[in-house]
Amino acid sequence: PLARKLLLWIGLPLLLVYIIVILFTYFWSGDNALKQMKEYLFELTSHHACMLDGKFLKVSGASIGIADAIDKFSIPTKNELYSLMKKKLSENRNIYGMATAFDPFAYNNKIKLFSPYVHRTDKEIQEFDLAESYDYTLQDWFMIPKLLRTSYWGEPYFDEGGGNILMATYSQPMYKDGNFIGVSTADISLDDLELEMSNIRIMAGYTFIITRTGTFIYHPIKEYMMNEGIFSLAEEDEQPELRAIGKKMIAGEQGITTFRDVNTGEKSWLVYSPIPECHWSFAAVIPEKEIMKTVNSMVLRQVSIMVIGLLIIMLVILWASFGITKPIKRLLGFADKISKGDLDEKITGISGHDEIHELVKAFNKMTYDLKHYIADLTVATKEKESVESELRIARQIQESLLPRIFPPFPDAEEFDLYARNIPAKEVAGDFFDFFMLDDENIAVIIADVSGKGISAGLFMAVTRTLMKTVCVKDIPPAEAMKKANIVLCQDNDACMFTTLFLAIYNIKTGKMKWTNAGHDEPIIISEDGSYRILKTFKDIALGIDETCEYHEGEAQLEVGEVMVLYTDGVIEATSPEKELYGEERFIKILSKNADKTLVEILDVVTEDLDGFQKDNQFDDITILLLKREK
Repeated sequence: PLARKLLLWIGLPLLLVYIIVILFTYFWSGDNALKQMKEYLFELTSHHACMLDGKFLKVSGASIGIADAIDKFSIPTKNELYSLMKKKLSENRNIYGMATAFDPFAYNNKIKLFSPYVHRTDKEIQEFDLAESYDYTLQDWFMIPKLLRTSYWGEPYFDEGGGNILMATYSQPMYKDGNFIGVSTADISLDDLELEMSNIRIMAGYTFIITRTGTFIYHPIKEYMMNEGIFSLAEEDEQPELRAIGKKMIAGEQGITTFRDVNTGEKSWLVYSPIPECHWSFAAVIPEKEIMKTVNSMVLRQVSIMVIGLLIIMLVILWASFGITKPIKRLLGFADKISKGDLDEKITGISGHDEIHELVKAFNKMTYDLKHYIADLTVATKEKESVESELRIARQIQESLLPRIFPPFPDAEEFDLYARNIPAKEVAGDFFDFFMLDDENIAVIIADVSGKGISAGLFMAVTRTLMKTVCVKDIPPAEAMKKANIVLCQDNDACMFTTLFLAIYNIKTGKMKWTNAGHDEPIIISEDGSYRILKTFKDIALGIDETCEYHEGEAQLEVGEVMVLYTDGVIEATSPEKELYGEERFIKILSKNADKTLVEILDVVTEDLDGFQKDNQFDDITILLLKREK
């Protein structure tokens, strides 16, 4: 029987494999758990070291910022120095105090020593001159960076006469015109560091920090802080292995090892990681018995889960094996017929309310749906191919109506012209055109027809032909626009309309007469990237009111200037996040590339629009550039 075969083929092999795996897990997975625990402790210690390093970087960054400002700009006044340092303290809670200590006579040739200093108190930030308390030029935090000509994190010390607390100082040498003039410092409070470290818990162990010389800058046993180091403890406890660990720690290495804890005498794990900014080292000590307790718990949990999982799987197999019956074979036979294209067959004779019965119903419905779907798909495919063919032909016809050869007037030295049309659908509603009226004047047109698709394309073709008819020599642009509007308004049952900008440009003088039927105002870009908007009378779009009178204006295009005509598909382009491209961004990219050729400008703008929209173009895009060359 199939049920017995399932038990024999699946249940027994699975049972044997599970038993082997459980035994292997129980006896051998302790090493894996131990390895995982090492990796966890290593990552956790590294994380805390990185967090401390980040805070120390912010501390040193404040000091570096002051030194850089003094190097790049004039030396601040006394009040400015105090204000600057107070500002740094208010921005960074990790800094206890800051000083700007000048070399003798470096701040003022009449003042030997000057070191403004600010530090926190319980209520406020205090300020005073360190030179009034002691000769700071003899201090390590001043002498070492001066001699070494590099930044320096000093050993912890009690700052008597300054902050009057236990602290560690970061010193950044200051230079002016390449000459040493002093040191900018930032102090951290060891009390604050102790408070922060006391909140770090790694299992049942403890943490500590040593300096580059091995001195404990933090240790849970307070007597060790500033008084003991890892090397002195190794010497007292006669642990050469602890000395070796200490050498690795001050060398900036990271690792994990075992040793005998000096304080408890227990075998423990020592996990350490460097704090690169100040060349200190962060470490955690965890008793090995605590680690093994966690490891054993992990192993036991894994074994328990596997045993429970095995029991559940065996029960599921036993239950499923008795629920599978002969209908499966009938379903297989039926599926074979479907694969051979027989969609008239139906499954009958299987009743019930279980999944097998639902599967039978689904198979019968599938054959019925497939049969009708294939028929409908055949018809739809033919219709779609026919429509797509017509759209491609319409687009080809439309493209043939627009100027396609650029540069259109290769022999003309007075001007250059380039345009580009990117339709949102197969057939576009935008169009542009230009043609010479005589030897000196050229008509330039850009328009945006309402709507998109075939209807907009047809209205565009009519408008383009009409504009060529009405735009003749010596006819003012406003009069030509009025004539076109009257014709377009007649028999306009579809209520189509188009915005249109018409300019008559004299290629010799650069003078231009224009009229605007509700279109976006042109942008004029100079070679240096400056720009101006050509303010026009925005009269009513063509095709709406045949009684409309159109205004006319004049403008002058200077040598090197480019007039940019465009449709609203540019500034109303939308990103996937529904953000508009906008006129400001359009003008910015035009100004940035004003020194390039017209072709290059259009390529840059098109590429930027494509990246902004990310295949989500909803409106036609048309841009025309006219440049006066001489």
